[in-house]
Amino acid sequence: MTRKWLVIVLCGFFICCGISYAEGDKTDTTTLRQRQFVDENVFLSITNGSSLGDVTSKLGPAVRHQFTTIEDGNTWTLIKCFLHTSEEESYSFYQLLFRDGLLVKMIGWIKKEREEYVYNGTTATHAKPWEIEDGKYVKMAIEAPAVTPDQIRKMFKDAQETMQRYKDEGNIPRWLGALFAPAFRAKAKKGYLVNEKLRQKYDGCKVPIGMTSNEVEALYGEPLHSFSTEKGNTARIYGDNQYLGNSVDSFLIFSYVAVLFDSENRVNAVYSDGFFCNDWYPRLPDWRRDG
Repeated sequence: MTRKWLVIVLCGFFICCGISYAEGDKTDTTTLRQRQFVDENVFLSITNGSSLGDVTSKLGPAVRHQFTTIEDGNTWTLIKCFLHTSEEESYSFYQLLFRDGLLVKMIGWIKKEREEYVYNGTTATHAKPWEIEDGKYVKMAIEAPAVTPDQIRKMFKDAQETMQRYKDEGNIPRWLGALFAPAFRAKAKKGYLVNEKLRQKYDGCKVPIGMTSNEVEALYGEPLHSFSTEKGNTARIYGDNQYLGNSVDSFLIFSYVAVLFDSENRVNAVYSDGFFCNDWYPRLPDWRRDG
């Protein structure tokens, strides 16, 4: 057998092995990832007046806490939920706003101020830092217009039609993806298991207003960072710096949690995910800094 044919045979062997392994391992990894999403019918079965506990139970791992705080004498909690819009890699999200533990409306994305910064010889933008006691984005969420079920259904229909038009137009050849799929899926399987444990541990929904600092640390452990606010209160950052950048989609990685305490060391506000400002944690790993 010539060297040329030996190379061809070996390549064919590895590709077939890759395809075989990928098909066998695909279900586990896909299932782990799909648990981070809910479908349209499940999401739209939730109605105003539902309790926060019932909603988070129904949505499961798809829930991402955003904030819990007091405004105008009421306790407000915002959560985000990822929705799978089609069979392809397409998703969207909506946010659910609760007042005193009951759902009052579904809303869309809260747009934050952006600023330019230098990146690899050029410029890019990221969210402009804000103070932890600055409630402007909380107020924007409270005052945001409600998104109706009909609007959500239309978005789903548009997204599905768009995905159908561009189906199978990926940039990576199928045989090449199959060849490297086993290594990627092995990392993803381990990464999603670890990520889910950390998501459950650092869930901002677990911390109610008025909880003591000792009770918070019983849930989250020692803070990664603490700082004083301009009003003389204390804020603490909880989380884990474990690297998951090569195994979990960036938007699905568990969030750090920022807890603001009052002068009596009781919880006054909780922020995470889209309402967590990276500048509150100076030692935030570079790979966790978004654009």
